[in-house]
Amino acid sequence: MLSRAKRREYIKAGGSFCINCGSGNISAGKIESEGRGAWQSVQCYDCGSEWNDIFRLISVDDIILPEDDPMIPVVFGNKESGDGQTETA
Repeated sequence: MLSRAKRREYIKAGGSFCINCGSGNISAGKIESEGRGAWQSVQCYDCGSEWNDIFRLISVDDIILPEDDPMIPVVFGNKESGDGQTETA
């Protein structure tokens, strides 16, 4: 089991080393997603460890809004919809 301190160190470094042995000899696969989750498999070529990096939406950028008839977002709990439709779980 990895300590919280080791996980924090790995995340702070942007996942640039093996979370087990500290080697930089790692390889990451393509980012996959399903629903609101995204992850990337990573493996270390030195010790053989494998793990998944998990991603979280932290911001948006380069937003282009339509000039004519802009839609006003409607907020539902922690979900936002631009079509005025109620989102249900």
